[in-house]
Amino acid sequence: MNQKFVQSILVIGDSVAKGVVFQPEKKRYVFSKDGFIRKLKSIIRPSVHDCSKFGTTSAHGRQLLAEKLTDVNPDLVLIEYGGNDCDYKWDEVAQNPTAVHLPNTPVSAFETNMLRMVEALKKLGKIPVLMNLPPLNAPAYFRWFTKNDPQRAHNILKWLHDVSKIYWWQEKYSYTIEKVAQFADAHLINVRGAFLRRPEYRSLICEDGIHPNEAGQALIERTFVEYIEKYASYMMA
Repeated sequence: MNQKFVQSILVIGDSVAKGVVFQPEKKRYVFSKDGFIRKLKSIIRPSVHDCSKFGTTSAHGRQLLAEKLTDVNPDLVLIEYGGNDCDYKWDEVAQNPTAVHLPNTPVSAFETNMLRMVEALKKLGKIPVLMNLPPLNAPAYFRWFTKNDPQRAHNILKWLHDVSKIYWWQEKYSYTIEKVAQFADAHLINVRGAFLRRPEYRSLICEDGIHPNEAGQALIERTFVEYIEKYASYMMA
């Protein structure tokens, strides 16, 4: 990361960046007090404007970025998308498992969205930073969206064929993020690698199979800190 003095950081992304975790005791999603963006705010010098939002995709990110570049005028932008882009409308799949179903964002459109955001930032002299996807727990996620309904599970599996395809499909989007970072010479925080170096990585994911839990959020924070210390130590408080 170049030595440009970074005074302001904009974060755009989905629930992972927002620090959303599933709390088993309350049986609902909550915002973690120890989410990695919140923790980073307390240990780096630049101001951090977190505009991430639960359920959003890269298409939303492109619109949001255009708005926030004027409002916030950040020096650096962290872009975290993909988890919702790669997902399917499982209710529709369950209702008609023989039909053709598309993800929320086809992978080619996702690549375009990510690349356009990076290009827009570089054109303005700002620093784009991408984050790849934490791995999901495919069996847990399948149980989650089939809602313990045997018929629903049967129908979805008829279309899906193999539960492991969920992992493979999500990995394609994570790889696309890496490809965009390499092609456009953008910074990449390899969160996925940090998770997969842990043999027990599934223990870092909530019971829904997709959101990093508190320990997972802590690992993401450490991954960011290590990257900052290596490439932009001037940003540390």
